[in-house]
Amino acid sequence: MDFEIVAGGGPILLPIAFCSIIAVGIFIERLIALRQNSIAAYSDHETLKRFVQLQDWSGLQTWSGDQQNLLKDMCQVVLSETRPEQDRLEVSKRLEEWAMVQANKMERGLDAIGVIASIAPMLGLMGTVLGMVVTFQSIQVHGLGNIDALAGGISQALLTTLAGLAVGIPSLVMHRYLLSRVDQRLLDLQIAATLLLDHWLKVEDV
Repeated sequence: MDFEIVAGGGPILLPIAFCSIIAVGIFIERLIALRQNSIAAYSDHETLKRFVQLQDWSGLQTWSGDQQNLLKDMCQVVLSETRPEQDRLEVSKRLEEWAMVQANKMERGLDAIGVIASIAPMLGLMGTVLGMVVTFQSIQVHGLGNIDALAGGISQALLTTLAGLAVGIPSLVMHRYLLSRVDQRLLDLQIAATLLLDHWLKVEDV
């Protein structure tokens, strides 16, 4: 893009550009942090099912001891910090506390993207207003006959509006996508937790 065109957008383009860099950076970092293997690899779900079906709790505890992902960490919470004779509600509350901490970690930075999605179009609107102010000031000084003077303010107004929308819309999409990914990862962990609890708390009855 021509540098002169960008420069014509005025000072408001700088914070809009800064917002875009932050949003993209957080998005990439969260994509890496929320990848499947970091939370619960598909093969780990199958391994957990086999341990549960065989009721091999010592083997499960050994397997999950390295805590390479959140699924194994969850298994450690259940096996190390609870007992089969405990009330299911009590164990569930302990798991809910653990899940809240993990959810907070997964959603780290998402609020910032949400804020950027909201303020970027507003910054664009601010630039539009500034551009119109420049236009009317030019009219006062030069009258309606100086097209070049009018074009500068109108160009600034249009560029900042475009830039604000160009940052705000993708940021909103990124925010919603990451939230849906967090929800899916938590659902996977919840399914695994239910499977484990249904068998772990019945050990003494077997």
